[in-house]
Amino acid sequence: MTDINGPSIPSVTKNAETFKIPREIRNLIAGGMAGMLAKTFVAPIDRIKIMYQITATQFHLRDIPRVASGIVKAEGITALWKGNVATLIRVFPYSGVQFMVYDRCKHHFLMKRLHDEKDLGSVHSSRSSHSGDTMKTQHLTPGESLLAGSCAGAVSVLVTCEYIHRPETAM
Repeated sequence: MTDINGPSIPSVTKNAETFKIPREIRNLIAGGMAGMLAKTFVAPIDRIKIMYQITATQFHLRDIPRVASGIVKAEGITALWKGNVATLIRVFPYSGVQFMVYDRCKHHFLMKRLHDEKDLGSVHSSRSSHSGDTMKTQHLTPGESLLAGSCAGAVSVLVTCEYIHRPETAM
């Protein structure tokens, strides 16, 4: 059926709950994809950095364009991303776990604060409305942010080190 705005789109809200992906999985995928995108964006600079690390050549910031154009002339434009696939395989789980754990910690802190505010509200019944207080619960304090980020970084390192650098056992 069509109207002046174009064809109508059938409603899918009835089945939307059936296909809902858990928040943690969405965050894992989103964080992994964001990390991969960021690493792909900086891959040419990373490639140049690695070239300087394996040679005795003195690094100068002004030489980066010359080195990049030398790589492109010798090996082609795609050479600036050489080794990026291996990096992405490592980055996806690291970034995904980091984002997932950070969001989980943030959610924990905000829910705790909301719970504490409700307890305070019942003690101090003089507060008539919590509408102004809800804005405070949407952001972490610097300390909470530091703790959430530290936990997220530590867990992501532990998970990826265990997953990627698992030592082989001797028989």
